[in-house]
Amino acid sequence: MPKGKLFFLFCLAFVCGIFISSFFNISWKIPAGFLILNLVLFLLFKLDKRFLVSAILFLAFMLGVVRYQIELGKILESQLRNFNDRDSEKVTLIGVINDEPDLKELSQQLRIKIYGLNNIEIKENLLVIASKYPSYRYGDKIKIEGKLKTPENFEKFNYQKYLQKERIYSMMIFPNIEVLELGQGNLIRQILFNFKFKFDEVWKRFLSPPHLGIFEALVFGEEENIPKIWKEKLNLSGTRHLTAVSGMNITIISFLLAGILLSLGFWRSQATLISLISIWLYIITIGAPLSGLRAGLMVSLFLIIQVLGRSIDNFRPLLFSAVILLIENPLILKSDIGFQLSFLAMTGLIFWQQFFKEKVFNKLPELFKLSLSTTFASQVFTLPILIYNFGYMSLVSPLTNLLLVPIIPFLTMIGFVFGSFGIIFISFAKILSWFLWLGISYVLLIVDLSLKIPFSHIDFKSVPYVFLLIVYLLLILITWKIGLMKRRNFI
Repeated sequence: MPKGKLFFLFCLAFVCGIFISSFFNISWKIPAGFLILNLVLFLLFKLDKRFLVSAILFLAFMLGVVRYQIELGKILESQLRNFNDRDSEKVTLIGVINDEPDLKELSQQLRIKIYGLNNIEIKENLLVIASKYPSYRYGDKIKIEGKLKTPENFEKFNYQKYLQKERIYSMMIFPNIEVLELGQGNLIRQILFNFKFKFDEVWKRFLSPPHLGIFEALVFGEEENIPKIWKEKLNLSGTRHLTAVSGMNITIISFLLAGILLSLGFWRSQATLISLISIWLYIITIGAPLSGLRAGLMVSLFLIIQVLGRSIDNFRPLLFSAVILLIENPLILKSDIGFQLSFLAMTGLIFWQQFFKEKVFNKLPELFKLSLSTTFASQVFTLPILIYNFGYMSLVSPLTNLLLVPIIPFLTMIGFVFGSFGIIFISFAKILSWFLWLGISYVLLIVDLSLKIPFSHIDFKSVPYVFLLIVYLLLILITWKIGLMKRRNFI
C-alpha cells in the first residue's frame, strides 16, 4: 500500500476512534486487543502486510480513543468542579477576564482564567453571568465571591457539553465582583480589542439599528444589537451563518477570494498567500475568537499543503488539518458546530465545486460561475447538520446565499476601511458609510423578500441522529457514484 494512502487511513482511523468515543463508552483495551491480534497474525502468516496494515489502523483507532479519554479525565480532575452545587458554601476566586465580555439584553457573560481558589493556586476556566452594569473589559483582574454550579442544559441544547469543549466545567451566576487591577491580559490582544472598540465607536456614529446590528454581526459575529425579529428572519432565510464568525463563513470567503484571484490571473501560490493574509488579518482584527482561530487554522493548513504540491481537490490535506485540531481538543468533533460546518463546507467545496462549475453553471460568466459553484457546493454537506441543530430547513437558503455570499467580503472590506479612516478622518468615513448603508440595506431587502415566498421553510420538531447517519451515507454514496471522489483523489 502506498505510504500516502496508509497515512490517510491512519488519520481516518484516529478520527473514528474519537468519533466512536464521543457517543459510546469504549475502552482503549478493545482496539489494543485487536492491535496485538493483528501483530501476531502478521508474524504467523509469513509477514503478510495486510495484517500489519490492519494493526497500524487499530493503533490509530486506539490513539483516538485514548486522546478522548484523556480529555474527559481533565473534567474529573477539575478542582473548581469539586465545589459545584454546594448551596451552603461560597468560594472566593481570583482571575483575569480572558475574552471580551459577551453582552446580553440584561446581563453579560465573562470568561475568566482563574488563578486562585480560596487562596489555593489553580489554573482553570470559569464562566460568570454578571449584571450588565458595571461594564468590564478584557484583562481586568477580578476577585469573585459566590457559589459555583454545574452548567444546566436547555430544552434542546446541551449547554454543558458546549462549555466543556471550551474547557469550562463550572459557572457562577451574579456573584460579587471586585476589580483589583486593569490591563492584566495579553498585550497584543489588549491592543486588538482597544482597536476594535474604536472601530465600534466610529460605526455607531453613522449606523443605526437594524443596520448597525447586522454590520457588527457580519464583521465581528456580535449579535446583541440585532433586533430579535431580524435574528428570526436570518434563521428562516438560511443566512444566520453570515452573521457569525463561523467556520463555514470563513471557509466560503477564503475559497471565494482564492477563486477570484485565480480567475484574475494570479498564480496559485500568490492567490493562496493573499487569501491567507486576508483571512488572518480579519481573524486577528476581530479579536481572534476560538471559532475563527480553528477555522483559520484548518483553511490555512489545507491551502498550504496544496501549494506544496498536492492536488487542489485532494481530501487528504483537509483530513490532516482536522486531525491537528482534534489532537488539541477532541471534544470539538461532537460539540463544536463551528468546526463541523467548517469541515463539511470544505468537504463540499472539494468534491462538488468543480461539478457545479462545469455541469450546472458552465454557461455563465466566470465570476458568477465561481460565486454560484462556491455557494452551492459549500451547502451540500452542511445542510443536514444545520437542519439537525436548528430544527428547520430553509428552502430559500440556496437563493439567499447565492445573492448575499458574494458581497460579504466586499462589505467587510468597506467596513474595515470605513472604521480605520473614521478614527482619523470623520468626513471620509461619512462618505463610506453611505455605501455601507446601501450594502446592508441590500442584505435586509433580500432576507425580507425571500421570506415572502410561499413555503420558504420547513419546521422540524426534532431530528434524530439516525437522520444524520442516513443522509450522510446517501450523500457519500451519491458523491462516490457520480465519480467525484475518485476524480478528486479521495484516498
